[in-house]
Amino acid sequence: MATSIKIRERDKRRLDRLQGELTVRHGRKVSQQELLSLLLNLADKEKRRLLADATRPMSKREIASLKRLCVDTGVETREEEIDRVLTEAEG
Repeated sequence: MATSIKIRERDKRRLDRLQGELTVRHGRKVSQQELLSLLLNLADKEKRRLLADATRPMSKREIASLKRLCVDTGVETREEEIDRVLTEAEG
């Protein structure tokens, strides 16, 4: 079953370049499906590095977007109440 995904134009060019390099190295055309499988296998092997690279500070745009989600309901909440709710959620 084939599935389409949307990727940025810059990333598409990088994938095309990598696909071309693999095609030259292997002496046969490497499909995009094969390339994606190779990349996922590599990601599995290097998961710790991948996760470390994926954690980055939020951009100003992301922070602003997150702040827009906050809503003042007019209800005042005490720290003790927050602690109680969180402790109940853990148990």
